[in-house]
Amino acid sequence: MKVKICGNTTVEDALLAARLGADAVGVVVDVPVPSPRNVGAERAKEILASIPPGVEGVAVVISDGLEEVQRIHDIARPDAMQLHGLESVELVGDVKATLPCAVWKTVHVRGEESVREAAAYSRVADALLLDTPSAGLGGSGRAHDWAISRRIVEAVQVPVLLAGGLTPENVRAAIEAVRPHGVDVVSGVEREQGRKDPRKLELFVKRAKEL
Repeated sequence: MKVKICGNTTVEDALLAARLGADAVGVVVDVPVPSPRNVGAERAKEILASIPPGVEGVAVVISDGLEEVQRIHDIARPDAMQLHGLESVELVGDVKATLPCAVWKTVHVRGEESVREAAAYSRVADALLLDTPSAGLGGSGRAHDWAISRRIVEAVQVPVLLAGGLTPENVRAAIEAVRPHGVDVVSGVEREQGRKDPRKLELFVKRAKEL
């Protein structure tokens, strides 16, 4: 089970996640919505450069244009760009064709239409991440309908990561219900917004990887 720890704002937290067994470490970069986890591209570069080999560095962005995505990529140099907003299928395809890194696309799971949306994105993205809709396009700390997420996992041919309201207490149940390729967590392992809790991090990784 792949485990991604996202919303890191410090080198210390990113290194802690890696040391505890995370497979991927994410940073939220220059998003145009209020977020206590938002960092600039130069800060993202510092955080991602600190993680050891074998741990994937992911830059999470919200953008409606290729130039902005490329700007962040060229500064931060992530292993993967996660397009987390309402980017079109065409933009995701353009990013995939342009950047020399993996491209992930977030699907905000709402209902039946999310299955069709995920199928469309799966044709141009390397992986999908399923999150709970919110005004800030994520970070709500709430779970969504895992039955729809399970249908998406079964419908697409690319890896799917499950996010949205996951915690050390419910991650096992989420994995059993959805059977994703991986899980992603932000608020469920924080001691305060933007900073990780070592014990919660340790428990989350351990419990996710036990299945």
